[in-house]
Amino acid sequence: MSRARPVALALAAVVAVLVPFAALGGGSYTPARVADPCETEWTKPNGIQALLEQLALTGFAGAACELGVTREELVLALRSDDALDAFARERGLARAEVDEAIRDGLEKAVEEAEAAGDLPSVVAPLVQRAVRELPPTTILDALERLGSLVG
Repeated sequence: MSRARPVALALAAVVAVLVPFAALGGGSYTPARVADPCETEWTKPNGIQALLEQLALTGFAGAACELGVTREELVLALRSDDALDAFARERGLARAEVDEAIRDGLEKAVEEAEAAGDLPSVVAPLVQRAVRELPPTTILDALERLGSLVG
């Protein structure tokens, strides 16, 4: 009888967890839909770090829309030059096409930030020039470093 008691307690514990889990819909998990990168809009950032994040997310969404991929796919490809080269190759694109789409997306994000009054007009041309002249992976690194400095 003493051996059956631990087994019965274990079964009771399993039932105590599984029944509420199933009753609350745990048996029908559906992953969240990936956002359409072509349907983004500028949101008012609160602080410099939020502005940097908004610029990056909006810019990469614009590039992803132009390239016909998700923003997440593009951001993962930006982890290194090799990853970005592989990303371009897998999609039958030249690396220059991907770089240009990223620049276009970031330029548009800077324009949106300036138009919304979130990026000073004195700073916007400097950021635009950096976007035009620096490689995309360098821009991402700079945004991450700036974010960690002000965060």
